[in-house]
Amino acid sequence: MMSSSSRMRSEALCCFVLMLLMPFGCKSAGGEGAGPASAADLSGPPVILPAYLGRAPRTCTSVKSPPSSAVAAALVQCTTDNLSAMGLRLLQDVKVELGTPRPVVLSTDDGLSELDLKSQVYPMRGSYTSYFCRAINNMVPAATSCLIVSVPEGKGWCWKTSFGDWKCRFGELVVADRYGPAPTSY
Repeated sequence: MMSSSSRMRSEALCCFVLMLLMPFGCKSAGGEGAGPASAADLSGPPVILPAYLGRAPRTCTSVKSPPSSAVAAALVQCTTDNLSAMGLRLLQDVKVELGTPRPVVLSTDDGLSELDLKSQVYPMRGSYTSYFCRAINNMVPAATSCLIVSVPEGKGWCWKTSFGDWKCRFGELVVADRYGPAPTSY
């Protein structure tokens, strides 16, 4: 028979062990392994590129479950933003609405990189502003270093890759409508 003091010690030890293990538990009902809880969880703070006085392309952690609209908006930036010899391309003010998932259609989905042919594709619509920036120098002042395009009605896709990651992108060709500085935030 267990004495009351040894039972209390046993309960105290159990509570102590639970307190130690709590940080390793799930952060939400969906579990932490399911994917990021929000778009902010996908990447760190913006890093400013001195040559452009604007942010670096957004990079995201791997997303292994179908994204929410907010996560899809961040994935659009991570899939599209890039820095090349031609300059800096960034997307800003991305707003996304996801449609009902559908099976892969090779005639329309063939250009989606690393597409998992057994997965679903989410149609996407939304809006964004695209920036095509050149490095700042004496011929390219910061105030006019970027061609800026507003896309009020974009269409695109979110898809699962053959590696199990999710990507999202818009599919329009855009034409510049004004000049301005590079963005500094997401």
